Parts: sequence; C-alpha cells; structure tokens
Amino acid sequence: MTSLDPEKVAYWYFRLNGFLQIENFVVHPERRGGQRTDADLLAVRFPHRAERLFDNPNDIMADDEHRLALSRDLIDVVVAEVKTNQRCTLNGPWTLQEQQNVHRVLAAIGCFPPGGIDEAAADIYRAGIHQSDLGLRVRLVAVGRDRSDDLTGRYPGVSQLIWPELCAFIWHRLHTYRNQKTDVHQWDAEGRKLKRLVDESGDPDGFTAVALYLMGIRHRN
Repeated sequence: MTSLDPEKVAYWYFRLNGFLQIENFVVHPERRGGQRTDADLLAVRFPHRAERLFDNPNDIMADDEHRLALSRDLIDVVVAEVKTNQRCTLNGPWTLQEQQNVHRVLAAIGCFPPGGIDEAAADIYRAGIHQSDLGLRVRLVAVGRDRSDDLTGRYPGVSQLIWPELCAFIWHRLHTYRNQKTDVHQWDAEGRKLKRLVDESGDPDGFTAVALYLMGIRHRN
C-alpha cells in the first residue's frame, strides 16, 4: 500500500468525531506577497452532534470526548496544528500577538461580530482558547508524535493529540461500525485506505503500527 498523508489522517480523525472542516485554511497577506500563514485544519463541531440517534438511540457513536475535550454545550471551533515527527507545538503565527493572524482568521470565518474579535484573539494568544457568552468556544489544538511538557506549561488549555491515540480511535470507530460503513466509495483516497487497513487488521495495535509506518512516523515507546 502507498503512503498515508498525516494531515489527511488527522482530517479523518476530526471528521469521525463530527467536525466540519476546511483543510489548509490560508491567511492571505495585506497586499502582494506570500501568505501570512495557514491552518492545517480549521474545524467546527456542534454540541448536539449524535450519529445514529434515529437509527439506534441506544448505540450512538461515542466520540473521543476526553482527549478532544469535547463540549455538549458549546459550538466548538478548532484551529489544528499538525506535526508529523515532532512533538505537539504551535507555530509562531498562532502565538505572536503582534502579527494579528488570529484576528484575521476570526474575521474570515465570521464567528464573532467585529467588536468581539480583539477580546477573543487576546484570549487565544494568551491561553490558546476563548469561550464566549454566545455559546461558542474557539481554541487551538496540537497534533504530533509526542506531547510537549513545554506546551502544557504555557497553554494548559490546549488539547494535545498524539498519533497512536488518533489511530486507535480510527480503528475502533471503523471496526465497531464496519457494517454501517461498508460502502465508502464516496470517501477520498486516504479515507478508503484507512478503511481498508482497518478491515485487514485484527486489532488496533496492528493497525496503528502499519498506519504509523505508512505516515513515516517514528513512534517512540
């Protein structure tokens, strides 16, 4: 099997957890020139998400609630930074307030009125998360090979997701609901690869080992 794109694997993890996404969300320059930065994934999840509610309310698909710090009360807007063979980290454009890239992202997606952008951006630069009185939370999430103690110390409210845990969740979701997810021809190529790998593996550990290898990730035990 050919390689797996780590950013697409992250995309499928968030998608299986009910997030609507834009990949490679670009922050354009003020005038001519290269882009200011881009978000690997920009994702939105609504609080009442419930897959299988009308098919079998006793068997609603359980999302990765703890690791993703999911909310049952808030609309959740996530800017995800995806690293392959690095620890979880946040790039300078999301942490340097003087660049005002967070301001530009919030304005572009329109989740706050113009008068609320400065306060929300200040919270995100300071703590990596902002929760408003509008029932809305905007936050940064880091995906990487290992968790970072430095990132935890500086931004304790930022969720850190590591590849083996993402892969294990994908395996359990696609294996548990393999009957419901038999027909995936409309999925993109990476999604179909993940489905085929899950079908061919006997357990999450085996799937994770193969997936990490195909992503080129040197997992540290």
